[in-house]
Amino acid sequence: MRKWMPTILAVLVLMVGWMYAASQNYFREEAAEQVKLLGIQAGDIEAITIQKPTSEGNSAASQESSQLKLEQGVWHMVEPKAYPLNGYAVSSLLDALSAANQDLVVEETPTNVEKYGLGTNAAKLDIQLKDQRKIELTIGGQLPADDARYVRVDSGAIVAVKSETISGIELSRRELLDTTPFNLDESNVQSLDWEGEAATWILKSTAQEGAMEKQWTFNGAELEATDAVSLIGKIKNLTTADDVRRASELKNTVPRFTFTVEQNVNGETITDVYRGLMVASDPDQIWVITPDGEWAYALQADALQDVENSAEALKK
Repeated sequence: MRKWMPTILAVLVLMVGWMYAASQNYFREEAAEQVKLLGIQAGDIEAITIQKPTSEGNSAASQESSQLKLEQGVWHMVEPKAYPLNGYAVSSLLDALSAANQDLVVEETPTNVEKYGLGTNAAKLDIQLKDQRKIELTIGGQLPADDARYVRVDSGAIVAVKSETISGIELSRRELLDTTPFNLDESNVQSLDWEGEAATWILKSTAQEGAMEKQWTFNGAELEATDAVSLIGKIKNLTTADDVRRASELKNTVPRFTFTVEQNVNGETITDVYRGLMVASDPDQIWVITPDGEWAYALQADALQDVENSAEALKK
């Protein structure tokens, strides 16, 4: 036994040493350093032109083009028209561009970009920075064996970027637009007054001292808070399926409803009046005119009918 003691001691020393090294992460492979795709911050960007293929074809001529521009600290869509933007969607796009990482380099000096889906029909973002630099970001096809897309920055290498990241960058015009005509927040609503050809009603909130939640009345009668919030939500979530239009472009319209909204915003009562118009030649579509009278949102008549039916069911 004695002759084996040195060997046993040596093995024990090695085991203790190995366990200590393992506890100190000596055997762990260093994580690959993430390489930023663009190397910019969201605040560096002042304009973005987005070219995205439409479902009508795969040629450059069938691409949808939109331009966003930062003016006096506020993002606007300037092309194809000055459509109202969804501020959250724009912020998400800017953050996605600045946070995007490249996973790996597919080809350093590509000679045939078409095989990666990076030809003339590819989605493309032309990014203008505040320091006058320009970046061209081209988004191609899917990698065959991974959840990633082929991407090229300017005329550089073909790289792989996770599809999840690309989904936050490759946005359509509709995903960037504000598609909800009614600006409502149930926590701010003081009253809603609907006057239409098929229904008329008034929803009001009353704030009682010490109450945990708002009290509501509908046409003067008490209403459960859940019913009030449900009705507000139905109106708030109405969306258009089309690009908005200038209200001045609508011709031969007849009134469908008037909707007056009173909200308390930062201690101030704000009153907005929305008008619903119908074009005689298209009774299945109602155009909602924003309070500033500038924009018209197309809503399906049956969606508005559903709101009116919901309100009618609350009458006592």
